[in-house]
This record gives sequence, C-alpha cells and structure tokens, in this order.
Amino acid sequence: MSWTDSGPRGATEGTFTAAAPLCSSGTFKDVGATVGIKMEHTCADGSGTFEFEVVGSGPFHFSAAGTGRYSSLRGKGSCSVIQNDDGSFTRSCHALADFDSTAPTVAVKGLDVLLAGRGQGHRFNLQAAFATTDNVAGNAVRYRVSVSAAGHVLGHASGTTPGGTVRVSVAGRLPRRARRLTVSVRVVDPLANARTVTRSARVRR
Repeated sequence: MSWTDSGPRGATEGTFTAAAPLCSSGTFKDVGATVGIKMEHTCADGSGTFEFEVVGSGPFHFSAAGTGRYSSLRGKGSCSVIQNDDGSFTRSCHALADFDSTAPTVAVKGLDVLLAGRGQGHRFNLQAAFATTDNVAGNAVRYRVSVSAAGHVLGHASGTTPGGTVRVSVAGRLPRRARRLTVSVRVVDPLANARTVTRSARVRR
C-alpha cells in the first residue's frame, strides 16, 4: 500500500492521495510525541480513518485506531520526506499491509520438566509442545517460548513455523526456591498481530 502526504513546510496538517485499496484522497494530521509520531488520515469519501505511527526507533505501523473499512488494517512500512523548493513538503509512505487484525491461534499441548541431579546444580530441561496456525492460509507464524521461575527469566526458544504442532526444548539452571516454571508462548503473524498464552508446570524435586 502507498500514499503521499503534502502540505506547507512545517505544517502538521495537509492533504493526501493514495492508491487502492486505500481511499483515493483525504486530509491528514500529525500528532507528535516525545518518543514518536502519529499520522491520522481521514478519507474524503467517508470510508473511514487510518493511523500510521512510529514509536521510538521501531518501524512505522498501522495502529488499531482505524475506523470504518480500515478498522482491521494492519502492517508496517516506512516514510520518506522531501522538502520542495516552493516551501512545501511531500511525504511518501509505503507499507506491507492487509485488512487482517486476527492474531494466530495458539494452544499448549504439553509441558514436561526434566531435572538433573543435585550434584549438577539443579539444571532443568523443559520440553514443550504447542499448536499454532494463522487465519490466512500459507502465512508463516513466528513464535517465542519463554521460561521463568521465582521472578527470574531462565531461557527461551524462538523460530518460525508454517503452522501445526511445534515442539521446543529450553534448558537452564533452576533457582533454589522455584517450585513451578512459568511458560509463555507468543505467536506473531506477518502483519504483527500477536497472541500470548501462559501456562505453568510443577517442578518435582
């Protein structure tokens, strides 16, 4: 998706034109912040509004604040600004995006904690199995499995799957007073829609 904002140099409001599937034209307003900027776009045809924003050093992305036909618009991209000789500016933005606000599904299927002997410093090996799939056929799903106990992060495993059942192993050193391991599974689709589930497993010493 692509669109172009334009206005007087230094202005925070102006007009935009866009290519389909966005509306063809409308107005925009920049809302600045100490750690980012948000561009609010209102379509002239009344089809709705969409917001493109950046926080800190991250990429620009469509926020969840869109309205009308853009309420499910998600994705990320970039913008570049040209200062024109006539005292105006032109900001061109491009995004890999789609009308999809549905995060992948994820369900933990099994957790198994194996402990080493005391002489080996109470090391553990967590075997986890979970199932995940995206609502768009063919989309890859990124995942991150994090393990913590007694207020300490103990380790993680990450990767990408086309969907289905995933099995991972996370090993580390168990805190002395830990009685349970907390396992967090986060899955993300190509448009950054994310879902997290958390489960716990009892440590049998």
